[in-house]
Amino acid sequence: MTRRRGPSKGDRRERAILTTARDLLTRKPLADITIDELAAGAEISRSSFYFYFDSKLAVVVALLHDLTGELHAGSSPWLDGTGPDEEALRRSLTGLAAIWSGHGRLLAGALAAAPGCPPIAAWRAGLRDAHVKRLAARIERDRAAGLAPDGPAPAVLAGLIDDLRLAAFAGAADPAGLVDDMVLVELRILYGEIGETGAAG
Repeated sequence: MTRRRGPSKGDRRERAILTTARDLLTRKPLADITIDELAAGAEISRSSFYFYFDSKLAVVVALLHDLTGELHAGSSPWLDGTGPDEEALRRSLTGLAAIWSGHGRLLAGALAAAPGCPPIAAWRAGLRDAHVKRLAARIERDRAAGLAPDGPAPAVLAGLIDDLRLAAFAGAADPAGLVDDMVLVELRILYGEIGETGAAG
């Protein structure tokens, strides 16, 4: 029987660099982190660092791609559902708020750099496109079923909601504290007036 191999030394060092970056981001802005700090945290030399990543930017992009799954997780019950399902939306936004609470420095620093940085801009565009397409499909389903009023084109409305989320969470000292307001705003955007029971009025 073939023995299963564990992570290689190179894999462990690469993960150590990423772990160091995450730890440093809990204490300082992305722009203030140096390659020397990343190398020291992974217990390798500066020259060895460049064997795994060609720049600090490459580390950031790897961290962002690691977050992609987390950013999508928990959103499917809302995006694949129908009607003004307040609890599904609340769970989705609560998960998003938790990610911003834990990785806010990384996300804020990366998004600030995105306009002049094609790899980060591409990551953000891909993330936005995936969310907008799924939310637009939900809007179309709800309108076809008579559960949501007509209005702007579904893709336009979904894009506005995605941009609103980014603007709200990126500037929040307490992302979790925004969840209730975001639930109310998004339900009203999509369904009009929402009564106490969560039904469109």
